[in-house]
Amino acid sequence: MEENKNNALEKAENIANKNKKRRHKKRSKKYIDKNAPSAKERIREQRRRDKERQNAERERALAEKRVELARIKAHKKAEKEKAKAAAIRERNKRKAELKQRKMQLKAERQARKEMLRNESKADRNRRIALEKQARRDEKQAIRRAKAERKRQILASKQAKRQERNALKKERRGLGGWIAAVVSLGVATLVLASVLTFTFLMPTATDNMLEANYRKSFYDTVAQVDNIDLNLSKVLASKDGGAIQKYLVDTAINSELAENDLQQLPLQDESKFYTTKLINQIGDYAKYLNNKLISGESLTEADMAGLSQLYNANRTLKESLQNTVHNMASDYKFSAMIDGGAGDIVISDFNNLQNLSVQYPELIYDGPFSDGQTDREIKGLKGAEIIGNQAREEFLKIFDGYKLENVSSVGEASGQILCYNVQGEIDGNVLYAQISKTGGKLIMFSYAGSCNEVRIDDQVAIEKATEFMSKAGIENMKPVWINLANNVYTINFASEVGGVIIYSDLVKVRVCAETEMIIGMEANSYYTNHTERVIGAPNLTEKQAMAKVSDNIEIDSVRLALVPIGTKSEKLCYEFSGEYDGSTYYVYIDAVSGKQVEMFKVIDGTEGQLLM
Repeated sequence: MEENKNNALEKAENIANKNKKRRHKKRSKKYIDKNAPSAKERIREQRRRDKERQNAERERALAEKRVELARIKAHKKAEKEKAKAAAIRERNKRKAELKQRKMQLKAERQARKEMLRNESKADRNRRIALEKQARRDEKQAIRRAKAERKRQILASKQAKRQERNALKKERRGLGGWIAAVVSLGVATLVLASVLTFTFLMPTATDNMLEANYRKSFYDTVAQVDNIDLNLSKVLASKDGGAIQKYLVDTAINSELAENDLQQLPLQDESKFYTTKLINQIGDYAKYLNNKLISGESLTEADMAGLSQLYNANRTLKESLQNTVHNMASDYKFSAMIDGGAGDIVISDFNNLQNLSVQYPELIYDGPFSDGQTDREIKGLKGAEIIGNQAREEFLKIFDGYKLENVSSVGEASGQILCYNVQGEIDGNVLYAQISKTGGKLIMFSYAGSCNEVRIDDQVAIEKATEFMSKAGIENMKPVWINLANNVYTINFASEVGGVIIYSDLVKVRVCAETEMIIGMEANSYYTNHTERVIGAPNLTEKQAMAKVSDNIEIDSVRLALVPIGTKSEKLCYEFSGEYDGSTYYVYIDAVSGKQVEMFKVIDGTEGQLLM
């Protein structure tokens, strides 16, 4: 009994001791939780330390970048200064060479004048005859060289054609045993790969053309930039002398830009509006400059017109810069020849047609004036025709062209109201405009190809004259002919009593390979052609010749009626002659003796140009 009691007491004590230890542990745990940081606090602290470390690393990287940028900037500045110094040295060198050349030419001219002063009439005639013969010999040598070059190109093409035909025959002869087919097939594949690589490799001529196209494009961009700069100077200047200088520079930039633009392998419709704007800027600059030379002042209307052209040129400049920016580094300008719709340059030039409505009409005394729309159409007489009659006239004029799918394609509004008619020749479009009044062919163009020269200029003139006669234009005289890209471009003017009427101008294009007439433009002819009463000149030929520089060796002279803007014409003596290896055309007023105009013949990649 006693033993059981002791056991019960011992068990109770053990239970009490366990409860006491449990309470002690619980109290200890609560004490630890109270003084130690929580898990969230530890995470926040770790994030704070990480962020401080990242900020420190970022600051260190930025500091290193600033040091590197400062180094690069200093290097670029040093290179720029170095290039600027080199450019100044080169410019000074060119100036010195130009000055030396001018002095040399001046000395040569002075020596020539001294020689001419003491020259007898017989010696002079003998000298002129010898110089003319030398020029003729030089021109013949140039023609022979061109003919030889064309012959070599033709021979090269024929050799390549024979090589391809021989290769085709070899391929047709392959056959027979399976082993032979396999072995010869592999050999033919290798040979074809080599030949394909050879044919696709650009030739020296291809590379030269590509280089010329590239230069013409970037020169056009540069000249448009120069026009923008000079026009901005005119608008910001008040001094008359400075304005004259900037206007002259603008006119020069315009002529250079137009010349470069014409050398690009673009279709006429793609560059029409761009060429029109550039020409109008240059001609307006000449008009304003002539006002200042005459002692007049520029009016607010003059400056407003110039401002409008400045804004239009600014749009052209931005568009060209955008084209340059979007062009691939390996862009081939020869791709423009095919007129592909996906070509970026052609697409951008086509979009520039909107320039025609971004500046108002300018009416001034110049050959590219929009004021021509108010002029009387003197050369179109007769009743007004309808669309079917225009189509019949089209078929009659082009009856020998084997046209297909002939159709009327709407009407053309403008200076002369016309019906548009087109047909196809082997898939190529021939497009024409027939006037509503009188049913006359105003213009047409054909997109056929001309690959070589097989006829001379006399044959081209005969073919063009026959075509004009068929179109109802008679008594025309060729006044200018140019061969470029295997196409003769011939300017005809009407002739009355031995006087050339330059206002009545017709331009005809003849393919030098097929003798086919591929284009004509007679807008000026039908606008101005009328019966004229031409008075007698006040000056004799000898008196007018005295107004021409002694430096020009005159070859020919004739009377010509020259258009002065859009409102008048002047009877002039036209003198053509040579100076310093170049041909000049000088027009002297047959009444007042003043020089009306002068042109210089420039040899370019697109043939000869008048500037």
